[in-house]
Amino acid sequence: MYPSFVTFVRSEPDGTKVLRICDQEFKVFTYDWYIEDAINLVKHWKPHQIIYRRIIHLRTWIRENYQHGHEIPYKHIRSLQGCRHWVECIIYAEYANMGEEYTQRRDSALEVNRNIFSLNSS
Repeated sequence: MYPSFVTFVRSEPDGTKVLRICDQEFKVFTYDWYIEDAINLVKHWKPHQIIYRRIIHLRTWIRENYQHGHEIPYKHIRSLQGCRHWVECIIYAEYANMGEEYTQRRDSALEVNRNIFSLNSS
């Protein structure tokens, strides 16, 4: 059972699910458990904080956390700001050993994260 901001639309023959998240369709491929984890985190937020961009952004960084072996825990997080700070930790972990030439990319990723999680991003 999904929270109110997610609606199951259909299943495709290849096993792909189509969900409507905040009134936008999203294809969930069979290997994409990251979106399920993002939905489980977001369902604890206040209703006015739940927007599609934030959910997809969070899903992306959950994937990065797993695929790049950072394994920074997140399932205990219950707030929008907690998720924002968690993503910041992943961004720092992503760029930790890349050297000074990647500082601008790291800072850009941090700025995008701040903008997505800012209160004016709705």
